[in-house]
Amino acid sequence: MPSTTTGRYSISATAIHAGLHFTAFHAPTPLYYVFGDLKVLTPAEVLHYTDHALRHSSGACHLVSTHRAHPFDDVFGSAAARAA
Repeated sequence: MPSTTTGRYSISATAIHAGLHFTAFHAPTPLYYVFGDLKVLTPAEVLHYTDHALRHSSGACHLVSTHRAHPFDDVFGSAAARAA
């Protein structure tokens, strides 16, 4: 879920590393993180958007602005389009 006060997603560094390993071993199977507000990011996008940003002081998570995520329907298509 996004933070309601900061407008960022907090994604575990362990989840990002696992996602990158999954995509490396199972290419071309895509992997997406779908958040509670139905926005979508890939592990590579999370790393790209946080590479030059300040990391959380513990280093246990990546903080990504909610504005960087893609709407679910833009990635997977709308329910009406999928049903057709």
